This record gives sequence, C-alpha cells and structure tokens, in this order.
Amino acid sequence: MGSHRPYETKSTVDLLNSLLVFQLCSMPTLVKVSPMLIEMADKLKLGEPMYWLIKQTLFKHFCGGEDLEEVVPTMEAFKKSNIGSILDLALEADLSAASLTGTAAQLQTRKVAEMFRESINIASQTSGSFVAIKVTALVPPVILQRWSNTVLLLQKTVKEMDTDRDGKLNLTEFKRLGTVFPALTDQVASRHFERADRDRDGLVDWIDMTDVFSLYQADAALALIRLPIEPVTKENQLITKEDIDTIQLLIPEINSVGQHAQTKRVRVMVDAEQTYFQPAIDDVALNLLRRFNLPIRGTNATNRNEPILYNTYQMYLRDAYDRMVMDVERAERGGYAFGVKIVRGAYMHAERERAHTLGIPDPIQPTVTATHTAYNHAIQFLIQKISTHQKATPHASTSASTRPLSFVVASHNKASALYACQQMATHGVPPSDRTVAFAQLMGMQDGTTFVLAKDGYSVFKYIPYGPIDVTIPYLQRRALENADVLAGGGGVAEDRGNIVRELRMRFAVATGCGG
Repeated sequence: MGSHRPYETKSTVDLLNSLLVFQLCSMPTLVKVSPMLIEMADKLKLGEPMYWLIKQTLFKHFCGGEDLEEVVPTMEAFKKSNIGSILDLALEADLSAASLTGTAAQLQTRKVAEMFRESINIASQTSGSFVAIKVTALVPPVILQRWSNTVLLLQKTVKEMDTDRDGKLNLTEFKRLGTVFPALTDQVASRHFERADRDRDGLVDWIDMTDVFSLYQADAALALIRLPIEPVTKENQLITKEDIDTIQLLIPEINSVGQHAQTKRVRVMVDAEQTYFQPAIDDVALNLLRRFNLPIRGTNATNRNEPILYNTYQMYLRDAYDRMVMDVERAERGGYAFGVKIVRGAYMHAERERAHTLGIPDPIQPTVTATHTAYNHAIQFLIQKISTHQKATPHASTSASTRPLSFVVASHNKASALYACQQMATHGVPPSDRTVAFAQLMGMQDGTTFVLAKDGYSVFKYIPYGPIDVTIPYLQRRALENADVLAGGGGVAEDRGNIVRELRMRFAVATGCGG
C-alpha cells in the first residue's frame, strides 16, 4: 500500500478538530469518567452546552450526522473518494424493553424495525451502501438469553448422546435427548429427526439440528421447553412458552427489515453482540440470510449477484472460527448465498469479567496473538472459498449468477488489511472484485481506508448517526471498547501522524516554504 494523503480533502479546521479528538481519546481516565461528567452536566442544567461541545468535536469526527439532511452529504463525500458507507443507527439497547412480552414486545419491535427501514431508505440514496442492525434492539434481550441458554444446553446434551463421537446422532441417540428435554417424546423426536435428516442418511449433525430447533420453527422450539435448572438464577434461565409465543409475533416485523433491504437493494450486516445472546442472534441472523439471500442456482429475479444479509463473527472468541466455517457449509447445503463480516471483537473486558464472576470458562482467545491467528485463518479460508468458486465458474463475476460467498474484513489492524490483500493476490481475486471488502469506523484508520480505495479495493466507512442525545451513549461505549486503540498506539498514532503531516504541508505551502 503506497504513499497517500488521507486528509487531503479535509478542511484545516476539521483537521485541528480531529487532532483535538485524538488527544482527548488518548486519555483513558477521561474516557472512563465521561459518562459521569455528562450526567453531572445534566444535573447542573449544563446539558445543552455540553451536547453542543460534543457535537462540534467527538460527534463531528466519529459520526455522520443527526438526520437524513446531515448523513447523505457525509456519504456522498466518502463516495467521491471511492469509499462506501455502512450506516449504523446509534441505537443502544432499551433497558425498559429488555423483558417485554406479547403485544408490548411486538409494538417495540415494530417501532425499531421502522427505524431500521428508514436507515435502509437513507442508505439506498447512495448505491452500494450497507446498513448495520442489532438483534438485541429487535428482540427482548431476556428472550435472547433464555434461548441462547437453551441452545447451549441442547448442544451439551447432543455431545453427551453422541456415543461414537462422530459429530452426528442416529435416531436412537436422538431420542435420548428426551432424557434432558422431556417434551421430546419418542414420537415427537422421530418427527423432528425426519425433518432434520434432509439427506436421508439416518444421521443428523449440529447444522441439521439447529436448522430445525430454531425460534423460527415454533413447534420444534416448544419441544425444548423443560423445568428450570436449579438453582434458578438470572443467568441460567431457559426458554418458555410465553417467550416462543412472543417471538412468533416479532418474526414478521424482523422479516420486514430483510424484505425492505432486498427491495431497496441495500446490504445489511447483522452485528455480533455478547456471548450470552449470540446463539440466539445467530439463529435470527441465519434465518434472515436463508430467507433473503438469493438462491445460488436458478433465475436471479432481482439481477443482483451478491448476498443481501451478512452475519458477523468476532474472532477473539475461541469458537468463532469453527462457527463461521460451519455456517458457510450450512449455506452451501441450503443453496443460498452467504455474507460474512469478520471483526476481532468489542466486549473483551466485560466478557472476561463475567466469566470470572460466574466461574465459567473464559470465551476469549488466550492471547492477542491467538486472536490475530484466528482472524488471519478466517481471511485465508474465505478467500480460498471465493477463489475456488471463481475458478469453477469463471464468468460468475460478470454474469447474473449469484456469488455464493462475500465477506468484509472489518478491522483497524493494518496488518490484517495487508494480509487480506496478499491473500487476494495469491488466489487470483482482483482488488475490484466486490466479494471481498474492507471496513473501518469513521474517524479511525483513515490512512488504511483511503489507500485501499486508491488501490482499487472495495472499502467502506462505518458511519454512526442519530440524534445527539441518543448517540452519546453509543459513542461512550465505542470509546470504552476501543480504549486500548485510542490510547495512542497502532492505527491512532498513524492517524495523528498523517494529520500532523498534512497540517505541516499546508503550513509550508501557505508560508512559501514548500521547497
């Protein structure tokens, strides 16, 4: 990646603001106490000037705007530099809606789904854009956690019943799941086994199981209802009939987001979240992918040749790589296109603290090197898959055939971007091929973003937007998640250096010292 001036198009005032923002963010103590300072300002009736100050500094650097009028020019400015946009509605989980059920949950999901559809409308004004969505905003987190706990208990039980350790259950082994899930009587188990055994080989694996035991398959989900695990705690609750009834009310609202994205031709990334929600989030995401990503074979009615929906995998989790590989195979079996976004992860400190408190295994990779290795393995695996398909169907990139796999390298790690570029070159995937894209947050690693764009790669900026009072908690969480990066090392040091060089260059020209 060659020489570049990532801040060439920014005004000097904006450059000075960015330098100030990076300086403020490099103070870990300030980042940690910022929520307290804002709360104090509100109590002292200083909230309005505080919000104004934040909008002119942090918000201006990291966010695209408060509304449509402000966001679209931000997207168009990036487009002029051949950089796409990923719109991220700055929507934090509504704690008051965390345990809603029935009609109340349906109304809340309908409201949030409408907000996501509006985000899709905004994105559609700039072709090629993405939108990011969060399942915890669409489904009460309490239900997601209960279903995740139930799925994990099912997975544990499947492993115990797999007596020959081949990763598959025959009908006899499958029926023994009823010892843990009593509603799975022999008759009910036989019926679900027949549904799961699609290739009729008398065996089912975890992909088959989770395609059937899903929130989207109410009868199968009901078969997993059982008595609570004693002692009952907030962390180990299991799915209930009321939860499943609620989910059936929510599914049409959730599907409306996917349908709207398909109609508007806007791609959607389903964000990964905390591990205790993730199995349920994956369930919802994979059902959206199955429904709205085009079939690999057959007529392409909407003349698209890429996935609409993308699922996200946090490679700092020990199980993330294996889950990603399994879900790629799931899509291949199901005959639909698959979209992947790989990130390192955003909740490391909280996840480790929770694991320590509950006395459960740490879900995070043991070292940062292990995370880098998993991330690079994911890049290599996905590019090899894409290359294999392109060699098998050499005209797929230019015809109406659906590409079975596309992915986004979402990272502020310059070495990861370089590794992905090298892998693309090694496997004959050209920079202009849209099956591989890169993404960074707005206001971070601009040097990497702009040089990738200049070198012809598909690259995007993740653009948070929304009303300032809603966006502040989002910015605080992002700052805490990226505290180690913002503290001054790695990419942020490079960003600051690029800004300083740009300012010096302008100063030299202005004073006639440019040589």
